[in-house]
Amino acid sequence: MTRYTTTDVLICGAGVTGLTLAIELARHGVSFRLIEKRTTPFIGSRGKGIQPRTQEIFEDLGILNKVVAAGGRALSPITNL
Repeated sequence: MTRYTTTDVLICGAGVTGLTLAIELARHGVSFRLIEKRTTPFIGSRGKGIQPRTQEIFEDLGILNKVVAAGGRALSPITNL
């Protein structure tokens, strides 16, 4: 027997972006399903900083101050772009 589920949005990937989208959709009452192929968390870093638009989103979610407080400082500025 095949079981079907209806949802408004399918989110592929439970990384920072996928989880943030899930939070925002939940806040707005949009049904979603979140899938992730990995069985363990990624060890390491994929982002070394937070961009201004990301800060705006975190502020809207009410978590910007906590994120900033938990973060570290850059050891040296990036100057060779």
